[in-house]
Amino acid sequence: MAANLKLTHIVKDRVIQNFQLNTSELLIGFVDGSAMKVKILESNSPPLREGARIRQVDENQAKLVIECEDHSTMDLTVTNPGSSVSVRDKNNQVEYLG
Repeated sequence: MAANLKLTHIVKDRVIQNFQLNTSELLIGFVDGSAMKVKILESNSPPLREGARIRQVDENQAKLVIECEDHSTMDLTVTNPGSSVSVRDKNNQVEYLG
């Protein structure tokens, strides 16, 4: 699996403030006020913990893996590869769509 360099560059070192996972969506709120939304089909991983710092995001077709500096990871299957992830800054401006 290869790193999604653009997404990794945007979310690297951001600290998770809150985390919500339901059957179709993952929402991560970061300490800096930004947020990431991922439309998912499934997740087979335990949730990431609040306070964890993002290290890297890997992507391969419909698989997305979020890795944190505390070595926790979250493995997701996205609904539409290439259009299931959005990141918005604290002013709700788009930083990433993909």
